[in-house]
Amino acid sequence: MPRTCTVCGHEHRYEIEDILVSRSKPYRDIARRYGVSKDAVGRHVSEGHVSDLIKLAADAERAARADGLLDRIEALHSRTLAILEATEETNEHRTALAAIREARSNLELIGEVTKELDRTPTLNLHLNPEWLELRAVIVGALDAHPDARGAVLRALEGASNGRA
Repeated sequence: MPRTCTVCGHEHRYEIEDILVSRSKPYRDIARRYGVSKDAVGRHVSEGHVSDLIKLAADAERAARADGLLDRIEALHSRTLAILEATEETNEHRTALAAIREARSNLELIGEVTKELDRTPTLNLHLNPEWLELRAVIVGALDAHPDARGAVLRALEGASNGRA
């Protein structure tokens, strides 16, 4: 029967997890303060006993940083638009075009930070020559095993239709 996690069974478990989530103290200090071993604290984390809490805290931290970044980008964008507006009454076309370029860049950056603009490349595997070659090799290797060949072809077809 596996041992119960020392930290999970500790009367101050949630205090320990708060410290772990905030990453405010090293494992050694936590262990000393709460009378558990440094290894027990490490296992508590590595075995996923607080992974959901840590993930939520990390997500919140990233969101807070993104909000701060977004605020700064939007302030910069406002300044850029003010410069563009100031050039509308003049013949400073170079300055106006530079402000337009900067405004476009700012909008792209805002889109990336807010996840409204996704520049992640997509790959259509079914058109990839290396995949087509590998698929032919796999199917060819199964020629001597018609049942297996049929099952693999059905599975590949199902996967290509989003049913895998």
